[in-house]
Amino acid sequence: MRIVFKLVLLAMLAISLSSAGYAAEDYEFVATVNGTPITKGLFEINLHAAIAQGQKDTPQLRDSIRNELINRELIVQEANRQGLDKDIDMRDQIAQLRQTLLVQAFVEDYLKKNPITEDQLKAEYEKQKESMGGGNVYQYKLSQIVLPSESAAIAIVGRLQSGESFAKVAKEISSDAATKNQGGVLGWVLPQQVAPAVSDVMVGLEKGQFSTHPIKLQGSWVVIQVDDKRSTKFPGFAEVRGQLRQAIIQQYLVENVKHLRESAKIVQ
Repeated sequence: MRIVFKLVLLAMLAISLSSAGYAAEDYEFVATVNGTPITKGLFEINLHAAIAQGQKDTPQLRDSIRNELINRELIVQEANRQGLDKDIDMRDQIAQLRQTLLVQAFVEDYLKKNPITEDQLKAEYEKQKESMGGGNVYQYKLSQIVLPSESAAIAIVGRLQSGESFAKVAKEISSDAATKNQGGVLGWVLPQQVAPAVSDVMVGLEKGQFSTHPIKLQGSWVVIQVDDKRSTKFPGFAEVRGQLRQAIIQQYLVENVKHLRESAKIVQ
């Protein structure tokens, strides 16, 4: 996801620089498409991402990446020709992408200076295991309907309370493309694998029950249903290693944001 954001951002910045009067000769580039340069920096971001995913740095890989970037540029140019760029608020989109990249840079700088140790991971594992009751925990088969506003979510709760099928409503209304076509089914999850706002509600629901109050999540509202639940053993350390790492990073961000908010002048 980080690489995709960088690719889009660099493409937007390239458009901005082009409109400001920069010519192809101002760039170090690997190709041009109808006079528009594809920068070496953009090429290297994609090359490094491919290598990080286990691919070997070969002439064939480089040719493949170069051709993919050429194809993307052709699509961008055609979208511009059709006037689709006028439907996008470039300023706000670039601002959001810039924020995302800088937050990632902030985290990466911290991790470079303070690498997460094996002891930290194990301590976080034991803390989560203890919070879940030690050995046996419940897994939940979860479904969701994602909506853009609280009022829309309240309306959906009303439809569910009147007897409409959760899966039917999810297919019709949910804005989450990843689960919509499956009737909102997320699959089996542990409480620590979902947002706290969701898990707090989820653990209080019985099989077949749905949340009667919409849950707010990062600009959207969610209604959940517990399709089933089962007792299972707490996953092994190796199984949740990546999640433990993310939990430690999230704790670092929360602590820093709290400190920054205390010293900032915020007007709402």
